[in-house]
Amino acid sequence: MTSATTMLLSAAVASAAMITSPAPQPKADSPIPVGTMRHAPVRVTDSIYALAVDSANYRAYPFIYLLDEGTIRLETDGRGSRTYRQVVQILKPSGVARWAEQRVAYQPDREKVTVNWMRVVRPSGEVISDKPTLSQTSDVAASTVNPVYTQTKVIRYSLGDVAPGTLVDLSWTIESTRPPLAGDMLSGWSFSLATPGLRSRFTLDVPDGITPHIVETHLNFARNEIRHDGRHVYIWSTHDVQPPKAQLFAPDSSIPSMGLRVGAPMTWNTIGQWYNSLSKNRYVLTPAITAQIDSIVRSAHSANDTINALHRWIANDLRYVSVSLGIGGYQPRFPEATVTTGYGDCKDKATLFIAAAKHLGITAYPVLLNSGGGTDRSLPAIEQFDHVIAAVPQAGKTGFTFLDLTTDDFADGEIPPSYQGGFGLVVFPDGSSRDITFPKDSIGSTDEVFIGNMTADGKVSGTLTLATHGSAADAMRAAFATPPDSARLAALKRTGAKPFPNATIDSLIIATPADRSIAPRIVYLESNGDGAKPAGPLSILTIPNGFRGSPAAFTNAVEALQREGERKLPIDASRPLGEGTVRREVRLNLPEGWKAQLPDSVHAVTEFGTYIAEYTQVGRELRIVHVTSGGTGVYPASSITTLIDWFKAMAKDDAEYIPLTRGS
Repeated sequence: MTSATTMLLSAAVASAAMITSPAPQPKADSPIPVGTMRHAPVRVTDSIYALAVDSANYRAYPFIYLLDEGTIRLETDGRGSRTYRQVVQILKPSGVARWAEQRVAYQPDREKVTVNWMRVVRPSGEVISDKPTLSQTSDVAASTVNPVYTQTKVIRYSLGDVAPGTLVDLSWTIESTRPPLAGDMLSGWSFSLATPGLRSRFTLDVPDGITPHIVETHLNFARNEIRHDGRHVYIWSTHDVQPPKAQLFAPDSSIPSMGLRVGAPMTWNTIGQWYNSLSKNRYVLTPAITAQIDSIVRSAHSANDTINALHRWIANDLRYVSVSLGIGGYQPRFPEATVTTGYGDCKDKATLFIAAAKHLGITAYPVLLNSGGGTDRSLPAIEQFDHVIAAVPQAGKTGFTFLDLTTDDFADGEIPPSYQGGFGLVVFPDGSSRDITFPKDSIGSTDEVFIGNMTADGKVSGTLTLATHGSAADAMRAAFATPPDSARLAALKRTGAKPFPNATIDSLIIATPADRSIAPRIVYLESNGDGAKPAGPLSILTIPNGFRGSPAAFTNAVEALQREGERKLPIDASRPLGEGTVRREVRLNLPEGWKAQLPDSVHAVTEFGTYIAEYTQVGRELRIVHVTSGGTGVYPASSITTLIDWFKAMAKDDAEYIPLTRGS
């Protein structure tokens, strides 16, 4: 499923009383005529231009926003318009490229674009260029990998004479003439940008009978509301907005970035009913397709075998191609079209599976979701979804077995990590729906173990095993879903992990067992690596990269945290070391009689994670073990001392070498 519209969202503008230029009035369809510099000086009177700054006071920025304004107008029948204006002052040459080229994307079958003006002026208002020098309308090219064909068009504009010291003044309007779902709306606005904004304004204009869903985030000012002529107008206006200040390891949600999101006054059930109205008559199979389905599942001995066979057929034998033209961006094709053409997108494949399952006596339903997991549950809107999978009710349970029919990388019941823990909407045949949260796999872990022998001349041979568990195992299985051919195996041997420099990888084994309780792994057989080098009466073993500490990184983190000064934001425990557990181990048999001078072990355990570094020798075996495991949860800013002390403790693991006393 693809979005019906592409909305260009800005971020911020001035109070209405501070803007003397008239509100944009669409006059001509885009693209607007191109032009060049006028011969006679022409000036535009606008109080916004008087806000131009001294670039010396903004040395850190390539440009700043003098004005960033958006106005959304919605009608009862779902039609509406979005008008934007930006006035930007270019401060450095690096800011030129960002503003000399502009693009506006829209859906021509249900949207109309008008560029109100695009001009380059001096702070005095003198017009340098009143039109783009070039403009071009083009289609969005479909990729040759997982292609998506859409009606989206992009209008590109090149502005001449953009240079440091000039102002770029843009205004455009996108009118929605045929919304896919009447009343549907999803919009957003960010007042906090990467560069300062001197004036910032967002207006939402709706009929009196519509009460939109509004979600405000970190706003330090109140909105105004005005009612007149049967309209309800919401106005957010502020000024002198500085870029938000983040702090290391702070949760994204805690960063004081001011913004808002707006949705229509509808429920998720409305979305489910709408999708059902588009898809309910599509679950139809022809006799030829039912015969093909019967043939595919002929050897299946259980319902699970049947589901697996259907999944493999639809995911592997039918190419993924999305034809999102017109309502086809939301409405699935009939199974006959998918099978006869040999391709389909997510909703086409899910529809085919559901129809095939029904033919075989198995119940299945479509599930709408966002493939990136970023759905905002509080704002029902069709633009929240871009993917469709299937759900099969679990016998005797309230849950579902989920199947992503676009890939066979994940077994039935398993879903890609990108939307684990995310929101989904199961749509039933009667048009009702149920919102669900996708299950989340255990956090992945990785084991990397080298077991080998070192000869008296310091050469090392042995076996390196990389094994993965949980979500990390899913990634490895996906990477090797297709067994590598000889060329890829040769490349893996050339570029594979070599703990000891100059080793030769003699062979490798890639194991992704069908039994998913067994961890997939890659095993390298290596020989003749550089281990220890003689140094007088000793031999010096360099601890392999990846199997030793990172004291510089931990020290740098301490210094960065201390430079930030007072801690104001909470701390996400998963940020310092990342999620999951990584265990790396070297077990090396030394020559008879050799003795290692061992570094001190380090055990640093806090709520932010676990760091273990152990150095031991038992008999001839030298063992180096490093374990890192990220924490979970969010902790208050007052925990900063614990975090800093933890980094200092980990930095003590600074050994790079291990002296070896050679036996007589």
